Amino acid sequence: MSHFSTVKTKLSNHDCLLQALFDLNLSPQVHEKPYPLKGYYGGSQGQSAEIIVSGRTIQARADIGFKWNQTSSVYEVIHDSYETVPRLGQDFFSHKLIQAYGKRMVRAKAAELQGQLGELMCAFSCFDFCYCFSR
Repeated sequence: MSHFSTVKTKLSNHDCLLQALFDLNLSPQVHEKPYPLKGYYGGSQGQSAEIIVSGRTIQARADIGFKWNQTSSVYEVIHDSYETVPRLGQDFFSHKLIQAYGKRMVRAKAAELQGQLGELMCAFSCFDFCYCFSR
């Protein structure tokens, strides 16, 4: 039966999450305050989120939401697995999204280090990092 489930994550960086969702062609909508999600049967089932991927984006009847949890300082995923799994795959949230998010986090950290250490130092560090992992 169709219903929303909430999944705890370790996604904490707003910008990297948005960029990862765009990288995956999910076109998220951002709201300042939690906005009601559209469920399979049309209602929100009491669920809302600040970042919403419209169900239409993945040809589903239910939205996907990312709600900020103030207590744990991470986003929680709110989705209807009856709708998301057939369209995105069983491992979408645990692998594909995490991988895209991780790439964005690495890029953000590299840009931060480049600003702190200068372009030459960052290029050298990246070379050493890649060299160590290619062995």
